[in-house]
Amino acid sequence: MIFKGKKVIDITLDIKSDMPVYPGDPKPVIEQICSIQEDGFALSAISVGSHTGTHVDAPSHIIEGGMSVDMLPPKNFIGRAILIDISHIDSPIRDEHLDIVWNRFGTEKEIEILLLKTGAINSVKFADNFCLNEEIALWIYKKGIKTIGIDAFSIENMVGLPLHRKLLSSDVNIIECLNFKEVKEGIYTFICLPLKITGCDGAPARAILIEE
Repeated sequence: MIFKGKKVIDITLDIKSDMPVYPGDPKPVIEQICSIQEDGFALSAISVGSHTGTHVDAPSHIIEGGMSVDMLPPKNFIGRAILIDISHIDSPIRDEHLDIVWNRFGTEKEIEILLLKTGAINSVKFADNFCLNEEIALWIYKKGIKTIGIDAFSIENMVGLPLHRKLLSSDVNIIECLNFKEVKEGIYTFICLPLKITGCDGAPARAILIEE
């Protein structure tokens, strides 16, 4: 087996009808259409927003004429990742906060994916604390990061979503609502594949970490 001897960690939020959603987003509806008892098989109808639970933001989410989620190469969401815990920081996150952990684990590992643990899973209550500012974009470019993932509803709370625009217009991918509750800082292999929905601005995804 390709992952024999390695721990595989599911960091995907469950999609269910009573899950929290970003204010204004549609709530998931999961309705059983057929049952084994009556029809000999089970079948359900599922209605979710494109940014429900663990999901990928496509450039078309914020950029007119940007690529839709089905156009994003799967390779962008697979690679070596560094997970940085910023849940203890009670101020807007700056590049020096990230450098502390980055330098501790070393830069020789060819990190492609940045994962941030804020502790704010499915919550907008602490948005002011974990908000990333625009200078983070420059840090990401310098490090050669191709994808950023976070456990919060959004990577920012600024009007107009300037960080989204900077990253998505520069081919840096965004994943939100990951679940790092049981995961520690460190280096991992990361895999996260969004549903291939033609023309859509984003899609739910299944994400895993593999301990190295």
